[in-house]
Amino acid sequence: MATRKRLKKQVYIVLGIIVIIFIVSIVGINKYQEYKYHQTYEYKFLEQGYNANEVKILLNNIEEEKKLIFLLKEEKNSKIINILEEKYYLDKNFYNYIDYMQNNTELDAKEIVRNINIHLNYDFYETKLNTDTSVDTSMLVNKYYTLSNDYEPDDLVNVSQNYAWGDIGSQKVREVAYNAFLDMWNAAHDSGYYLMINSSYRSYADQEAVYENYKKISGESGADKIAARPGSSEHQTGLAIDIFSKTNTNKNTFADTEEAKWLANNAYKYGFILRYPEDKVDITGYSYEAWHYRYVGVDIATYIYKNDITFEEYYAYYIEK
Repeated sequence: MATRKRLKKQVYIVLGIIVIIFIVSIVGINKYQEYKYHQTYEYKFLEQGYNANEVKILLNNIEEEKKLIFLLKEEKNSKIINILEEKYYLDKNFYNYIDYMQNNTELDAKEIVRNINIHLNYDFYETKLNTDTSVDTSMLVNKYYTLSNDYEPDDLVNVSQNYAWGDIGSQKVREVAYNAFLDMWNAAHDSGYYLMINSSYRSYADQEAVYENYKKISGESGADKIAARPGSSEHQTGLAIDIFSKTNTNKNTFADTEEAKWLANNAYKYGFILRYPEDKVDITGYSYEAWHYRYVGVDIATYIYKNDITFEEYYAYYIEK
């Protein structure tokens, strides 16, 4: 009987030890899991003040660990979340976005992403980048991206005097743009409008003369609003044309003509974009030019038209990125 009691007692002791080990193990596992969770970026960002949804956006959009570590050293700022969710966000510009955001607190996320993407964190002409001519009709030429003084397209063709002002051979455009213009001209003509090219290809030297003339009249700041500096003119690409009507070549009144309205609503169908819109002056750096059209191809022109963006924005995200 005594032996049975001892065995029973030993069984209870063993069971007790097992229970204790089990409890200790569970507690230990939980503590370890808690410790491991505290090492995660999810926990660290929650501790920093971001909510669960914001943390999810951070972790889903930032793959590089060094960028997560960088953010943990910064104060919590929900505008970062908005930047990550912007349509035209580019990961390569991550640090520039953050720096620009901190120095321009009045700007929203859309403006921050746009400005950094297209270099508006610099003053116009402050930085000079070489135009990538290898992308052909998608090349960007503006107040940051410039062409060399010897650049000249090798497929320029003469514009017929039926469609352009000036002496024979004085107006030239690249062949692909000319063919597209003829299609557009025919469509406009069928609608009762007679379009005329007033200015087309200009060499570096030609543009230098144009710019210097404006500079003499209006000074450098005044000239920069209405004319490109040499190397920064789209006309040197052979893809830009100034289009007026046969009865109106007045820059001050052309915007109000039916031809200008037709072009604004239809040019994209033929691969042309209104390059310097009235509401994009702060982006393009040029005053509104209802007559200045640039050939970029139907697909790009259609996207720009339907999404109401500039070529600068399109180029940064879809071509240069």
